[in-house]
Amino acid sequence: MDGARVSLGPVGGVGRETGGEGGLFSLLRRRRSTRCFAGRAVDREQVGGLLWAAQGETGEGRRVGPSAHGLYPLGVTLIAGAVEGLDPGAYRYEAGAHELRPVAEGDLRERVAGTTLVDREWLREAPALLLLSGDLAAATRHFADQPPRGLRGQRYVWLEAGHASQNVYLRAAEAGLGAVLVAGFDDELLRGVRPSLLPYGHEPLGLLAVGFPAE
Repeated sequence: MDGARVSLGPVGGVGRETGGEGGLFSLLRRRRSTRCFAGRAVDREQVGGLLWAAQGETGEGRRVGPSAHGLYPLGVTLIAGAVEGLDPGAYRYEAGAHELRPVAEGDLRERVAGTTLVDREWLREAPALLLLSGDLAAATRHFADQPPRGLRGQRYVWLEAGHASQNVYLRAAEAGLGAVLVAGFDDELLRGVRPSLLPYGHEPLGLLAVGFPAE
């Protein structure tokens, strides 16, 4: 090789096969982390689209994001504060039925925001939070034969959480919403929120704040 640079063509591979700059390419361009939200509620259907993007089923037991060995160890809990058609509270997303199961009553955004390291002041203003969690222990057991011992399964769960987060970002961009992933929180404090927001055996992985961006 002579070290000469090689052109890759249009950025993102946008050409005749996509019909121009649109679709996924456009969403990737528009995706931004939003930390300032308008004082405006989101509606239940918009939240439903974000939840489906995170963990929705696509048929035959599959979900929208890849999962090592089809284990699907992730869970999503909606912390609703200003969602039209939903009382404030915590709800577990049940992917198979595309339904919400109530977990706790009342506006828990302040309590959840208080577990973060530096994001409390603005996070509590987001209309809704999506709490991603994972069964790390189950993944560790399932992949116990893969090196490094005790770590490989957990790595797969973290990768899966990343896939889910990016899906939420892209769906938010498509719907004219803003989103941001917050991973800086005190695990013990978040696990200690009562009523418990996590499925049994799950560890907190990230918080996605969603809503309409401030102008």
